[in-house]
Amino acid sequence: MSPAIASALLTEPTPREPANRVEVVWYTDPINVWCWGCEPSIRRLQVRYADSVEVSVVMGGLFEDFSPMREQWARMSGGRWQDSVLAFLNAVAAHHRMPMDVPRMMAFVDDLRSTWPSCIAVKAAGLQGKARELPYLRRFREAMYLEGRKATDPAVQVQLASEIGLDASAFARSLEDGSAEAAFHADLDVCRSKSVTGFPTFELVRGAASVRLDGWQPWDAFEEALAEFAPDAHAGPMAQTPENVRTLLRRYDRCATLEVAAVLGVTDDEAEILLEDLEVQGVLARREVGGGLFWESFRPSPSRLGMEREGAPSH
Repeated sequence: MSPAIASALLTEPTPREPANRVEVVWYTDPINVWCWGCEPSIRRLQVRYADSVEVSVVMGGLFEDFSPMREQWARMSGGRWQDSVLAFLNAVAAHHRMPMDVPRMMAFVDDLRSTWPSCIAVKAAGLQGKARELPYLRRFREAMYLEGRKATDPAVQVQLASEIGLDASAFARSLEDGSAEAAFHADLDVCRSKSVTGFPTFELVRGAASVRLDGWQPWDAFEEALAEFAPDAHAGPMAQTPENVRTLLRRYDRCATLEVAAVLGVTDDEAEILLEDLEVQGVLARREVGGGLFWESFRPSPSRLGMEREGAPSH
């Protein structure tokens, strides 16, 4: 693959006119584990539909107060509510198959009081540009689900902002001065106006037309819904080659096998073969997390130095 073709995956394509683009609005919460399972679909949209689809996020605020849910689980489990949380996390991970380090997540479950502060952190990122919300949300989830970091801690949230190239001082100020909280409450108003109460919820919007998708679903089912809503929104071509996988990992630094498979449109086994070829070459490193695999690039990605760039697929 020539350098020109390789760089095409990392550069922003010429977008369609706004009226012709499909906006995919993702109603979500950073701590919703079902939403973590949607990441393969999101990455496919970002890479293969970069010239026809734009993804945005709205923070839904899953739990303002986690105490009632904790009490309900305690009643169901004879006071061992942590066992109920553990069973729930393991069941969700087994269903959507995105890797999750559940034991390390459980280390902080006693400290979880509300998901609202984490939603506010995403909005703090958005105050530095709306397009910064999705990369920050992704980094937050990586820290929580893969790395065992206490991403609900404000100090860690500031660190994560710095890691993706945000102004950490401005981020911290927006957490303290109420501006990020105000932005989050505006998102809550949007959820109420749309009667969105469950997460994930997706809304596909083009002009005056829209359609809603409720709950997690695999990337191919999501794509079928998109094709029905906007038949002219086609996935850009992308060869199933180790070179394209390498370029994908240079862009994102870290991908699950499921995400590579979704972007390429191949089976998990086919994606893993390509990834293993690059591992043998010393380009990628595998990391086992919760029974699944993540692959990490040895080369720093531009996205970790700043906002993730929308990329065009190569041929």
